[in-house]
Amino acid sequence: MRPRLFLAASLSCATVLAVAHAGASAPGGRAPNMASNGRQPHVNYMTECQGCHMPDGRGIAGRVPAMKGELYRFLDVEGGRAFLVQVPGSANSKLSDADLSALLNWLIPAMGGPAKGGFTPYTPQEVAAYRGKRMVDVVGTRANLIARFPAEAPRTN
Repeated sequence: MRPRLFLAASLSCATVLAVAHAGASAPGGRAPNMASNGRQPHVNYMTECQGCHMPDGRGIAGRVPAMKGELYRFLDVEGGRAFLVQVPGSANSKLSDADLSALLNWLIPAMGGPAKGGFTPYTPQEVAAYRGKRMVDVVGTRANLIARFPAEAPRTN
């Protein structure tokens, strides 16, 4: 009787592992959440971000970083793209991976970054992978990335 019990337990474990592996299609260990809340990205910004970052993205001096005119600069340094997803407000938001990728793809140009299409859009799979890797030192990581921003040419407009 024990060999049958062992066989049944082994088959159950193998099935659970196979199902878990099949669902973890995104690098980082989990499948992307493709659900949509049905709201436009700017509405998701209003409900998820502007309470701290303000409607225009200016932030709160000394407390909440400004996004206006700065957000796109993270895309110019290694690790900056992941950082935008891994900051606690993004990583821990109730937005699905699909909705968060749409929000970032709207937000970067909206905050004075490259024109729409001027950067590689985030995908839900990429967001899921970045969310799967928790950032330990947000302030230190941000400071390190900013220190590596390329010098910006003066704008003429």
